[in-house]
Amino acid sequence: DEIFHVPQAQQYCQGDYLTWDPKLTTPPGFFFKRNKLYALTLAWFPVGHFYNFLYYTDSGSTFFVLLSYLLLTKKRYHLSGIVGLISLTFRQTNVIWVCLFMMLAIIDILSTRGLVNPPSNSVHSWNLALNSIISLIHNTFKHLFVILPNIITFLFTILAFAAFLVWNDGIVLGDKSNHVAGLHFPQLFYFTGFLSFFSFPWTLTQLPQFILQSSIKRVLYSLVFVFIALFLVYRYTYEHPFLLADNRHYSFYVWRKIYKRHWAIRYLLVPFYIISGQFNLQRLGKNTFLFNLGYLVALILTLAPSPLLEFRYFIIPFLFYMIHTPPQFNQNTWLALVFYVCLQIATMVLFIYKPFTWPNEPEEFQRFIW
Repeated sequence: DEIFHVPQAQQYCQGDYLTWDPKLTTPPGFFFKRNKLYALTLAWFPVGHFYNFLYYTDSGSTFFVLLSYLLLTKKRYHLSGIVGLISLTFRQTNVIWVCLFMMLAIIDILSTRGLVNPPSNSVHSWNLALNSIISLIHNTFKHLFVILPNIITFLFTILAFAAFLVWNDGIVLGDKSNHVAGLHFPQLFYFTGFLSFFSFPWTLTQLPQFILQSSIKRVLYSLVFVFIALFLVYRYTYEHPFLLADNRHYSFYVWRKIYKRHWAIRYLLVPFYIISGQFNLQRLGKNTFLFNLGYLVALILTLAPSPLLEFRYFIIPFLFYMIHTPPQFNQNTWLALVFYVCLQIATMVLFIYKPFTWPNEPEEFQRFIW
């Protein structure tokens, strides 16, 4: 069949999608490139896709953060920084992603001068991990005059944000009393559970192998992490007044039906958090150590200070993670696409056809949202 399929594929590579060889008896889905299918699936990510239908900040915030990163990968550093500045007009915390992009730009610039990113498994060697950080700092200052012209728009964005903090006396515009930053470390545990749920079509077949390959060393590390996580859950779990005051959000029902069912639930979920977190970190293994470190720092700085559990806060961290852990097999992506589309249809049906009212606002319809 190659004598028919190869010329047909070449037609598509040349941009000719109208020519069809009559000798071919199967649809052209085979030629649908894997990365295009993956991009389409991520575009249907239910939490992000849902907000595209609402007049709200998340769609614009997500778009400009991802566009800034895309420009960075194309080495359009100046434009990347400018677009990053635009993203701050949608959400202030996007400055954290701008800082990450600036670090990645510096690494990219230095890599052309011989700086080699150590592989991510160097995190298991503290010496290699520390040396890679020291090397990045040293080379940044060593080639500062080469780097500065390329990252000038990133620096301008960060300085503009710092000026805003001084002028506004804080990061929050408006109602500062209900948006006080703190230490809400369990947000990281909620995120890893969220990530595992929405990535399971790709990862479900890999999980048994991950568990079976566990070594004594990993088990011991896991026990240490369990005790640390138990302490963080005990000390830093925070129930924001808005969480149980607004029954339109799905997070309200997750909290009330699961976490509020019994005081011990939050502790019983800790082993799941640890397994989920280790598995999700392992999937990042194909990326460099410095990239993984930068992503994890950005993740902590984005989520941990936020006192309110809202799934939309997870959109950018989720998409950024998924972009850097592409699947190996298309069938998993097809499964994920079907799962996402079905979930999106279900949420839209609830939103449109299942409105409800509040006793204090009997004439106003309320609707279920993420």
